[in-house]
Amino acid sequence: MRIAVLCSDTGIRIPDTKGASLHVQAISSALAAMGNDVMLIGVAGHGGPPGGMDAVLVQHPGWSKGIRRELRKLSTVERVVHEAREPLARFAPEVVYERLALFGTAGQRLAAATRAVHVVEVNALLAEEEAQWRGLKLTGLARRRERFVLKGAHLRVVVSDEAAAAVDAAAPDGPTAVLPNGFDGSMFESLPSRHEARKFLGLPTDRPLVGFAGSLRPWHGLEAAVDALAELPTVFLAVAGEGEVRTGLEKRAQRLGVAERVLWVGQLPHRLIPGFLAAVDAALLPYPALPGFAFSPLKLYEYLAAGTPVVASDLGQIRTALEGGRWGGLVRAGDPAALAAGIRRVLDDPVQAGQIAADARRMAFREHTWERRARTLTELLEGSHVHAVAG
Repeated sequence: MRIAVLCSDTGIRIPDTKGASLHVQAISSALAAMGNDVMLIGVAGHGGPPGGMDAVLVQHPGWSKGIRRELRKLSTVERVVHEAREPLARFAPEVVYERLALFGTAGQRLAAATRAVHVVEVNALLAEEEAQWRGLKLTGLARRRERFVLKGAHLRVVVSDEAAAAVDAAAPDGPTAVLPNGFDGSMFESLPSRHEARKFLGLPTDRPLVGFAGSLRPWHGLEAAVDALAELPTVFLAVAGEGEVRTGLEKRAQRLGVAERVLWVGQLPHRLIPGFLAAVDAALLPYPALPGFAFSPLKLYEYLAAGTPVVASDLGQIRTALEGGRWGGLVRAGDPAALAAGIRRVLDDPVQAGQIAADARRMAFREHTWERRARTLTELLEGSHVHAVAG
């Protein structure tokens, strides 16, 4: 099958190390590895696209904020349509698989121009997300475009049951399928020992150590992890990532008197994340109690793949993926005391926690690799193509 994978979001560059970028690259590579012909269309990062596929990458418009940021997103959508139109026509896709982007109509327009099936992947309803977290100015336009894309798609592929419900409420009657995120099995096949991993990263080898890997965003809930340290006087927290809330987290740690036990590892190359996860005694997903939580955290599947005990907020698809606590600890969201208790349970019985994590790792390799996701997605795309042609 000839599949064009497209993302016009200026915040998701190809290549890049943030989770959304890794997702686009990983699913593109997995689809190509299955024998599909893949063209990747997106916004250029630093470096080249994944091998084994054609690519059209438009120049990033530069960093900005407020209304200027939104206008640049709009102009990037137009640039993607303009620059991809001729290469895509030559490629002659059967399917245009578009990751939903703020103001993003490029995939739908290019699919129509090439008479391809249009499938939209939804990780979140971005107009609402941007209005909540970033003070979106052009909210009405963003919502109209989002509904237009969702209603017109031949298939909506969403990452969680909660996202499916939100999409069906925003744009009823369209076909919707749930396909969670996954992980790159080849990255996690061989892991260092905990001692080796800590030495390599310069982390303490003789202290209880919990960790978080990912961007530092308001919705990730690291405040609860910092607060939990106050109830765990011997435990250190290692944070592998950067983002806009780091300064606030540092000040919070200082106020609580735990700053010396928060270790800022910084943004690691993705290839080093397996080693970071191997270094910690427990990996944290401390999301706050967000209404309508619909994420499918990529980091959750990587935590499981690393065979590291997981302590996570009891929310949405996290609960589903952990099967109600079978594959990791679930705690009340946004509650530092509950998070501390969950961490304490892992540290107090490392043998049991390690056995659960080892079982979870085997389960993850059976069920959650990008290879498995690509097989399921190919079946969905083939089905949507047959349905669209028949219709």
